[in-house]
Amino acid sequence: MIEYGLDNNEWLQGLYKIRESWIPVYNRSCFFAGMNTSQRSESINAFFDSFVNASTTLQEFVLKFEKAVDSRLEVEKREDYESRHKKRILATGSKLEEHAASIYSRNIFGKFQDEIRKIYKFKKKKISKDGHNYVYQVSSNYNARDMFFVDINLDAQIAKCGCQLYEFLGILCRHILVIFQEKGITQIPDHFILQRWTKNANRSIEVCDTTSNFDGQNSTPKILRRMHAQQEAKVLLDLAEESDEIYKFIISDLRRTRMSAIAMKKSNLGISDGVSPLESSQNVNQNCLSEEESELELTIRNPRNAQTKGRKKDGQKNTQNCRFKSGIELSHAQQVAVKRKACHECGESGHNSRTCKKRNQND
Repeated sequence: MIEYGLDNNEWLQGLYKIRESWIPVYNRSCFFAGMNTSQRSESINAFFDSFVNASTTLQEFVLKFEKAVDSRLEVEKREDYESRHKKRILATGSKLEEHAASIYSRNIFGKFQDEIRKIYKFKKKKISKDGHNYVYQVSSNYNARDMFFVDINLDAQIAKCGCQLYEFLGILCRHILVIFQEKGITQIPDHFILQRWTKNANRSIEVCDTTSNFDGQNSTPKILRRMHAQQEAKVLLDLAEESDEIYKFIISDLRRTRMSAIAMKKSNLGISDGVSPLESSQNVNQNCLSEEESELELTIRNPRNAQTKGRKKDGQKNTQNCRFKSGIELSHAQQVAVKRKACHECGESGHNSRTCKKRNQND
């Protein structure tokens, strides 16, 4: 400002007074999940632009907003599945990286892997010691500006780095990982693991919030009902894989629950057959109990006989195999049909009136 003669500029002086609000170095100690620009807001705006526009009515907006939220939930479910079931590719093979791969989601593990991949390019230097508390200077071998001081307690495994990456993003920085690697720490301490970054973060959603709404006083939103039901269904899927007895028990209970829910839906829609919803649900449960054992037994039959290729045997009837024919087969069938048409001149098949021999003889 002094160099360009702007030291008396009111606008720049006002910006300097509120520098803690917009300069990133002042808010590195606050957790922002790594977001320090308006990129997140701009990406959300671009996402909703594919569903709504300036001419969208209020009624259409409500419907399209639900579709937009459902699509985001579908992407989240796909990410959760890949985080839980897909194996990570380790870059360094260290115990710290292996432990991070077992707890973090796929996206967060990628960011953690970027940090641990660079620890071999750093060196540490002990500055001071006070009991179990140490102060190290960790600097890069290739970038002189990448140098920070790390305060660490090796007994409690508590560390704080001057770069403040953990406070800002929620994962350990390369400078702390350098010391952990040198001191033989093989696992990330629990106080450095944020639940929101783990692969099982969504499993902590409790359904108890909706139990208070079952009295009819309040109504749970449609999206929350769907999320809570999916969370419970995921738990049942995991239990069904354990044994055949648990599988049969879950299937029988789910069948009774489904039929009871259908009876409740009919009663809500005003479809009545003279039976109250409670009695209808009890009747459904009795029918399911009587048919439970017979329905759970899966009957496996032989597949249908497929038509073999080649010439048919004597006495074998032509059957329709219900498969789609190619263009060559269709054109050939049309030619055969033309040949089978009767001639208009002599009444015989195999030729038409233009190539009829009887007509040519008469001419």
